[in-house]
Amino acid sequence: MLKPCRLNLNLLLPDVYLENICSIDIEKLKTRKNIKGIIIDLDNTLIPYGQKTLDDKTKDWIKQVKQSGLKIHIVSNSHIRKVSNIGNLLEIPYFYNCFKPFQKYILLAMEEMNTGYEETAIIGDQILTDVLGGNFARLLTILVHPLSSTDSIFTTLFNRTLERLIFSFWSKNGKIEQTKGKWPQ
Repeated sequence: MLKPCRLNLNLLLPDVYLENICSIDIEKLKTRKNIKGIIIDLDNTLIPYGQKTLDDKTKDWIKQVKQSGLKIHIVSNSHIRKVSNIGNLLEIPYFYNCFKPFQKYILLAMEEMNTGYEETAIIGDQILTDVLGGNFARLLTILVHPLSSTDSIFTTLFNRTLERLIFSFWSKNGKIEQTKGKWPQ
């Protein structure tokens, strides 16, 4: 007889939950977790969905990441034109149409950055793509609030609806409070 499959919601729980990428302390990434490479999402993490440009604060944060010696790579489910425009503007390598949470491009980005699992963080705004993909790959996962309430139709109808249910469950159980703004030791 087959046993029923049990969903492990801890695979969806980020290690750190912050307001936006600019609130990520680059030095903490390097010193507390020995992070050497960052994989970052594009839509609603670096730029608001539907926009084509970055604000100055985000550009400055990316500049600080590069100056700190950390490697950075964009891994996005978005299309080539949008990802390549931002990647080229920031002079950051990128992958597009990645189908996160599948790990293929996460692993390829780590290979290009020459970083191991314990040396890589993934940053994104979606639990079901960025956090789940990062947790499958055993990376440090950082969830940030989406920059915009606008998303693709699929993300709005499916991902964000499930995320609201997951956040509700976590809130009732105090789980999300454990990660909000807290850095793992």
